Amino acid sequence: MAVPSQGPTAAAPTSAPSSSEPKEEVSVIVTVLNDRRVERTLRSLQAQTLSPLEIIVADGGSKDGTFELCERLAASDPRIRPCRLLGNIPESRNQALDLVKGDLIAFLDADEVAPTTWLEELLQPFDDVDVGFVGGPTPGMKGTTRNIGSRYYDAYLRRFYDTVARYQPHALPMGNSAWRRRVFQKVGKLDTTLFPRAASEDQDMAVRALRAGWKGVYVPSAIVDHDFSDITILSLLRKQSTYATGGYVLWRRIGSTYEASTGRVFPYILGPALIVTGLLLWGLLLLLDPRAVVFGEALVLLGWWALLFLTLYLMVQGLVWERTYPGSRFRPLEILRRWATLWGAFRGFLSYGWSGRKNLPAAPPPTSKQRS
Repeated sequence: MAVPSQGPTAAAPTSAPSSSEPKEEVSVIVTVLNDRRVERTLRSLQAQTLSPLEIIVADGGSKDGTFELCERLAASDPRIRPCRLLGNIPESRNQALDLVKGDLIAFLDADEVAPTTWLEELLQPFDDVDVGFVGGPTPGMKGTTRNIGSRYYDAYLRRFYDTVARYQPHALPMGNSAWRRRVFQKVGKLDTTLFPRAASEDQDMAVRALRAGWKGVYVPSAIVDHDFSDITILSLLRKQSTYATGGYVLWRRIGSTYEASTGRVFPYILGPALIVTGLLLWGLLLLLDPRAVVFGEALVLLGWWALLFLTLYLMVQGLVWERTYPGSRFRPLEILRRWATLWGAFRGFLSYGWSGRKNLPAAPPPTSKQRS
């Protein structure tokens, strides 16, 4: 079964504003929860060559002194505004959107550090009044990719931005992005009724903006360094499974995805499917006709050969990509990542049904208004 893909194209807006917002009027929203690394993030924002109008720290309810740390930084810099905005990430961001003063709104996460020219680079596409949102890459911070899991994740992300997000802007994450404030005013704020742990609310928001006629732009030079010191193979698989559950809900609600398709998933399920089928057939034939168990054994063996071939293929492919995307030599981990994705999607189906709305409140219908 093919999964439909939502491309970056959208109908042209009916009309455009007479002038673009001044780039100086940019508010930055930083989401944080029990993460003292936010001090490093805020100091990087203080050093921007294009100074933000304000830096709103959306604290989701920290209890480890993170909020007090932000208050101390705010005492010496009036641009920093620590705010207790309780809830998950989309809920905190929505509350922060009610507080911003700038016409442009940039988003950064507490485990990211922005180079001094980040805002200048990120906001350049807004010279085009049709651009509604932009985003840049988030590669691993130097010195934080210390294990196999983090090194592979860094390689995966670098290639993802080059080959997927560059051409499908709805795939850009909200951490390291900027938006016109008017986009939220026209199409509504972030949907908080999606899967609460990893809602894919940024993808949903981008799709709604694109469908309303805005453009999304990938800015490869607007890099922020992402701290991967907490990424391991296990945490990466957990993260992927959680994202996949949210992604499933979004796919079933609005038909949007950017990676999943039958052709991409099939190689990763073929081997396990053959093995499971062979074992079931082996057990059944053992009861009916022990002489026929060879058919079950053959399927199991074929399944193992399929997995071995896939592993070798990914190994060679990773070695080819290694020069461009260091860490790709661990590409056989993609098998586990894909299995985690499938498990997360299956868990989404069990919890939220084929419609993606079971056990969840109905999502507010996005407005269909075009820009005025």
